[in-house]
Amino acid sequence: MKTTRSILITILIICGLAVIIAVVVAVLAIFLTKAASSSPWKVYYKGNFRILNVPYNDNLATSSSMEFFVLANKIHAQLTSVYSKSSLSNQFGFAQVIEFSSGSVKVLFILQFRGNGSTPTAVGAINETFHQSLTQRNKFNQSGNLDDFIIDLTSIQFTEISKEKANALFIKAMPNSNATTTTEIPTTFTSKEEPPTCGSQFRATSKIVGGTDSEDGEWPWQVSLQVGYHRCGAAIISDSWLISAAHCFQTPLSKPSQWQAYMGSVELRQGTRRDIKRIIIHPSYGASNANNYDVAVLELLNPLHFSKFIQPICLPSSSKIFPDGQHCTVTGWGALAFKGQLPDILQQGNVDIISEETCKKAYGRLITPIMLCAGILTGEVDSCQGDSGGPLACKQSDGFWFLAGIVSFGNGCATPGFPGVYTRVTAIREWVQEQTGV
Repeated sequence: MKTTRSILITILIICGLAVIIAVVVAVLAIFLTKAASSSPWKVYYKGNFRILNVPYNDNLATSSSMEFFVLANKIHAQLTSVYSKSSLSNQFGFAQVIEFSSGSVKVLFILQFRGNGSTPTAVGAINETFHQSLTQRNKFNQSGNLDDFIIDLTSIQFTEISKEKANALFIKAMPNSNATTTTEIPTTFTSKEEPPTCGSQFRATSKIVGGTDSEDGEWPWQVSLQVGYHRCGAAIISDSWLISAAHCFQTPLSKPSQWQAYMGSVELRQGTRRDIKRIIIHPSYGASNANNYDVAVLELLNPLHFSKFIQPICLPSSSKIFPDGQHCTVTGWGALAFKGQLPDILQQGNVDIISEETCKKAYGRLITPIMLCAGILTGEVDSCQGDSGGPLACKQSDGFWFLAGIVSFGNGCATPGFPGVYTRVTAIREWVQEQTGV
């Protein structure tokens, strides 16, 4: 009798333990499922479509060309608008144009979507959202409008791809990229931000003598070159190269190890610091004219990471014309008056391109075709000591800023009748590309 009772008790204990184990397993399963569903995800999609109303030319095959840059940015803006204004906006990461191919223009691009705790975006939803954004759909010729672009409906295609494949395509899109380079698709943008491009301002407001204070992100290509103190300005043209004035690096300041570059902040001595690996001065600098070919390019010891506050400025093609009278902006931490005090905050001043004829009347034979004049002839605004090497930036109708000139020399600062003289970037553009690949 006792034995039977003992066996019964043992069975009950075992059953109780089994129930407890089953409950624990169920709870763990629910917890792990929730944990898995809340983990962050990133999904990449390759997309392509054909534009029927844009003719193809060979320059579009080169990602460093101006034609590629302009068209890619217009398409990028449209793709960003499509998805950031849709029901997928919370998951949308970024869009990146990769290449153009012939047959009118066929566009290849990458889309990234991401989230935390929800199901990854399906390719069908991405495709449907794109189609819904098209206007003036024409069933007869199978076309629809994406803003000004007429899209061939039969060419639209979206495919999910791996992160490795997306990385490989992203590298392909980088100007002058090395096939052996390892890079990472940018992941620092929110769904409401855009991947960085040259000449883009993330903040626009409006010493340069007669200038005003700048704000972080307003001139993200601006650099302070220092030798323990601010000495010259420069502009970012790629993640590894800066452009400045040759006269900044004459003996005894000709060694790269003497210089540090600061960028990413309008406050002097603040921001991201990089050491200089190499300084290349134009071989014709000072050969026949003390100020001619006043340009140098500086290679950074370590590449930059682009952000809202650190961006390259666009370089114009050698054939680009900045017309007389065009409004441009010169920036720098130079003196607020001739032989005056340096400001703590980056200054900006609006100036106009001055005709070569007017410039020669002021400076005579000192002016060469390698130079460009800009300023206010009545003398209110000008660059000054400490602004040397800094950028003269001109905004184009599409909203992007191009480097027109490099601060070189002048008669005093804001002297009436004597505009500032700059190295004309279009005149030294090919040399810059030969040295830097940019």
